[in-house]
Amino acid sequence: MTDPRILVVGAGAVGGFFGGRLAAAGRDVTFLVREGRAGGLARDGLTVRTPHGDSTIQPRTVTAATLPGPFDLVLLSVKSFGLVSAIADVAPAVSTGTLVLPTLNGMRHLDVLRERFGADRVLGGACIVAAQLEPDGAVRQLYGSASLTYGSLGAGSSGDGSASDDRDLTAIDAALRGAGFATRLSPTIELDMWQKWILLAAGGALTCLLRGTVGEIAAAPGGTDTARAIVAECVAVATAAGFAPHADHRAWVEATLTEAGSGFTTSMYRDLLAGAPVEADAIVGDLIIRAEGFGVAVPTLRLAFTALGMYRARI
Repeated sequence: MTDPRILVVGAGAVGGFFGGRLAAAGRDVTFLVREGRAGGLARDGLTVRTPHGDSTIQPRTVTAATLPGPFDLVLLSVKSFGLVSAIADVAPAVSTGTLVLPTLNGMRHLDVLRERFGADRVLGGACIVAAQLEPDGAVRQLYGSASLTYGSLGAGSSGDGSASDDRDLTAIDAALRGAGFATRLSPTIELDMWQKWILLAAGGALTCLLRGTVGEIAAAPGGTDTARAIVAECVAVATAAGFAPHADHRAWVEATLTEAGSGFTTSMYRDLLAGAPVEADAIVGDLIIRAEGFGVAVPTLRLAFTALGMYRARI
């Protein structure tokens, strides 16, 4: 595999950012999108706006009806509630030589993908980027840096550690590097995913429950105590699952969610403010289900999930 063919599923905030950066860096990238989005991209191109400068490309796009196949890498960058339909759309692009790299939040999507495509085809993935889709169709990176971490969920990308599997993953790693975001091929990708989940669940629960930025919450009486309590609950679940976060990661999450004056928010809170669907089940609900299985008490997470349930009933 010398020049991997990459299919990016979705050209929203996450897919548009990572796919756009990869395409701008000269990688062989195709976007699988809906017909309406395909028309907009054909007319306006894909613009990615970052704190470091903007770029516009004329992306190659396909729809489910015109999807050729197979591809070497499928970068699956949809919301959790769009997973089932995305799997149906992308199936023709996945063969025995394809690796599927999901950037979805939480963990439960891994079981769904492995059941559909086979455990040997599915990588673990964790992306960090604060981005949103603008009204004009451009993708804006809001702040901070962006990173994509990935790795095999088994001994090798097919679970048997064969040299061919290692070569495939090495080729994918090389293709993803040097495209305007940090990358890391991780030997501990499940821990990386759990550590990201701790931040997402704690931050999402906190901001959606108390309806504010981290700085606003920190300024309120009991705000930082609530943040630390939610982090502790998330850490307890991860630890019970066998993926205790590193001490420095926990400290960083607590510092991030208690920082005075911080404008930090989460994608789930931004979706809530916009009146859009939220990934409550994948980010908070699934963590509560796992907590029940482990006998871990998570009262603040439950309260946040109830609040999110009330919001979802109204939209």
